[in-house]
Amino acid sequence: MLDRLVLSDDICIQINEYSSQCLPEEACGLISGIGGQALAFLPIANDLHSPNAFRMDPQEQLYALLWIESQSLEMTAVFHSHPNGPEIPSATDIAEFFYPGTLSVIWTPVSLRAFDIHKTDFIEIPLEFEEASN
Repeated sequence: MLDRLVLSDDICIQINEYSSQCLPEEACGLISGIGGQALAFLPIANDLHSPNAFRMDPQEQLYALLWIESQSLEMTAVFHSHPNGPEIPSATDIAEFFYPGTLSVIWTPVSLRAFDIHKTDFIEIPLEFEEASN
């Protein structure tokens, strides 16, 4: 399991802009990379159109997974937002998380955090932020 996740400024900006555009609904998507280094953010439509829940559009999720594979990357994290909090995984997030070995990244209007979700619990994983190299 990953012990940290490194996000570039560019990916953080993409996550923030997409999450803000989706308000008041939850945003969702995938983060791909190699090991703990995130290299791409792939936004996916929320089929539930809800401010309190998400379900990724299955066709968009499939395309995202195929793109990740075509780039020889890994699915590093499942991303979603909590527009009204909490800043940690909800009971539903934990119960419906079916991606062992993958992190859960949660955006709120005041934070961006990563978690390793296990069957009934979670632990926070440090996020590291790096400036994009020009």
